[in-house]
Amino acid sequence: MWYRIDNSNLYVDFNHGIQVYSRGQDRCFYVEVEEYKKNQSSPVIVESYHYYTHPKPNINSEFFLPIQFYFDFEVSVYKTVLDEGIKKIFSHRFNDTSKLVKFVLDTKDFEEAKIWIESVKRYCYIHSCEMVIESKFPHLNNLSNPFYKTKDLLPYKTYRIGRFPKNSNDWRTIDPRKEGQIWFGNWKTFWSYEHPRCWKYLTSKEIADDILGLS
Repeated sequence: MWYRIDNSNLYVDFNHGIQVYSRGQDRCFYVEVEEYKKNQSSPVIVESYHYYTHPKPNINSEFFLPIQFYFDFEVSVYKTVLDEGIKKIFSHRFNDTSKLVKFVLDTKDFEEAKIWIESVKRYCYIHSCEMVIESKFPHLNNLSNPFYKTKDLLPYKTYRIGRFPKNSNDWRTIDPRKEGQIWFGNWKTFWSYEHPRCWKYLTSKEIADDILGLS
């Protein structure tokens, strides 16, 4: 998705986590991601920092939050306005109603893929979104509406369902205060950027439901 705001094109993408970047005359932006916890109307902050459109070494050139599983979030963008100070110029709360959502089933087991499809159907029913299935099984892929399989049609959101290794090695993972967990906002912890909790002892259904926020 892209938005024209003043002299900048603002790009927002939810297909590999949450990515925000811009092109234009403005150089510095501040991005904030907040989460609406279940049954709460006020959000809590997950992550926020500045990025620069003309980066220097070791300076962020975009905003990127690599959490790929479902959570109810809102992303806001701020910039400095001359004589006014910091102003919010953009805000978008995640809402995939009537939008195209892609589900990638990463398994070679057809029976497991069918279990995951049931979770996908439930997600689409709850969110009223349009699904595209990508898997090793043509029969399951054909459950998608052929109209939405156009390669040039970018999904609003992509979910990868599978058993992904805990491969993150950034400071949020190795911080001894939250050993074995990734943490954000001094309150949100989870097992990896792909899984809310370790999948080792979960059933196939629990893995899919975790990723899709159905559990």
